[in-house]
Amino acid sequence: MPADWKRVEELFHSAAGLKAGERERWLAVQCGGDLTLQAEVLSLLESDARADGELARRLGGAADAYLQDRTPPLPRVGPYALRQEIGRGGMGTVHLAERDDGESPRLAAVKLVRRGMDTDFILERFRRERHVLARLHHPGIGRYLDGGVTPDGVPYLVMELVDGPPITRYCDERGLALRERLRLFVEVCAAVAHAHQQLVVHRDLKPGNILVDSSGRPKLVDFGICKLLYQDDADEPGACPMTPAYASPEQLSNGTATVASDVYSLGAVLYELVTGRRPHRLKGLTPRAMEAVVIHEDVLPPSSVTGGLPGDLDRLVLGALAKEPGHRPPTAEALGNDLEAYLGGAE
Repeated sequence: MPADWKRVEELFHSAAGLKAGERERWLAVQCGGDLTLQAEVLSLLESDARADGELARRLGGAADAYLQDRTPPLPRVGPYALRQEIGRGGMGTVHLAERDDGESPRLAAVKLVRRGMDTDFILERFRRERHVLARLHHPGIGRYLDGGVTPDGVPYLVMELVDGPPITRYCDERGLALRERLRLFVEVCAAVAHAHQQLVVHRDLKPGNILVDSSGRPKLVDFGICKLLYQDDADEPGACPMTPAYASPEQLSNGTATVASDVYSLGAVLYELVTGRRPHRLKGLTPRAMEAVVIHEDVLPPSSVTGGLPGDLDRLVLGALAKEPGHRPPTAEALGNDLEAYLGGAE
C-alpha cells in the first residue's frame, strides 16, 4: 500500500526546515528503510524547491493528488498481462505478469513508475536501473527481460520473477546449518562481484534484496539506487536512499559509496545469517545517534552472540564490517574467497 499520507506530510514539513546538506540524510534515517515513504517525501521536497516553497503552502492539494494515485493498475504492458500487485518500491509498483501473446506462457515481474512519482529524479533512477539490469548477466542476479514505455507514457521494465523469500528467512525456515548458510552466502558474493566487475555498486544490499528462488539459488534484485562507478554522481540531489541497518559508515555520513560499501553491507547480511541479529541495534535512535553507533561503536563478535562459532569466522565477519573501507576485504570476490577457504579448512 502507498505510504501513509499523514506521515508523508509530517516528514515533509520537518525536512523542509532543515539545511539541504542535512535533509536527505535525516530523512533516510527517519524512514528506516521504507524507500516508498522516503521517495514520496523526496518527491514533494523536489517539487517544493522548484515552486519556491509554494507546495508547502498548498499541501492540501498535494494530498488530493496523492490519494488520486490509488487507481487500478494497467491491464497489460506490451505482451504481458498484469495479474496482481506484488510489491512497492521507492520508484513504483511491481506486478506479477504473464506473457500471453501466443509465445510460450511465462510469468514475470513488471515494474512501473507510479503516477505522482514521475519526477525527473525518479525517472532517471528508473532508466538507470533498466540500463544496468540489461548488461548484468549472472545466474545470481534477477534477469532483465524487456522494457519500454506504455502508450500513455508510463515507463516500465520486465524482470525475471524470483519466487522466493529473503535469504535470512529462507535459511531460518529451513533450519539451515552454519555451513549451508555460508555456502549460500558465497554465491551472493559472486553475484555482487559480477556487478562490481560491470562497474555497478548496488548500494542497498540487505536480505530483502537477496531472494532465494525455488531451486535454492540466491538472486540479487532491486538495482534502483545503484551507482555507476564511471559516472559522477554529483548531480544527485543529496544523500542516496539506503537501509541504515545495513549501510556502511561512509554512507551514513553522506560520503562516497564504493565497492567497499557493498562489502560492508555484505558483512552486515552475513552477520545476521550467522547470529540471527543485526550488527547494531538502531531502533528508536535519533539520526545522529544512529550515525554515531555505526561509525564509532564496535560490533560484538558473532561468537559472543551465538556460542560455538569459531574464532576464524569472527575474524572474517568483523573484517567485512571494519569501520574504515580500506580495512575490509578489497572486493566481494575476496570476501567470498575467504569464506571458501574457511569452509575448506573447516572440513
